[in-house]
Amino acid sequence: MKSLFVVCALSFSALITFAQSSPTARVKEAFSAEELSAMSENQQSVLEFRAEKLCWFEAVKNPTESQWYSLTDRSGNMVVLTDAMVADFNPLLYNLPQQSNRCENLPVQTTSGKHYLLIVRSDEMMQKEFQRRLIKNSKTSTK
Repeated sequence: MKSLFVVCALSFSALITFAQSSPTARVKEAFSAEELSAMSENQQSVLEFRAEKLCWFEAVKNPTESQWYSLTDRSGNMVVLTDAMVADFNPLLYNLPQQSNRCENLPVQTTSGKHYLLIVRSDEMMQKEFQRRLIKNSKTSTK
């Protein structure tokens, strides 16, 4: 019985992972074909990296915030966050504040009333993480 439960749990987590869009799909969702064709391969790689690593959500169990962060899209329109958007968040579609050397912790609330902390990595952290990825990729390509 326990093994059946474990198999079901692993299958469910795999489905959730595959249901989320890939970084490449997120870039294609955020930019038109013309915009993408005007970008270099390196620029697109950086956007894919940002789509994957820029931010994440953490559930807040006992929210004390009375004022929630107002999420806006790239055009400046207010966005109402849903649970589905949290599950498959594309940071390239939104105006997210990013500090140069510290993370942003943005309290947000979904339409269902769930509370999250949207954590946006600092520019410095993103640059370091990107350098690590480049080093890791160069090591695997030389093997």
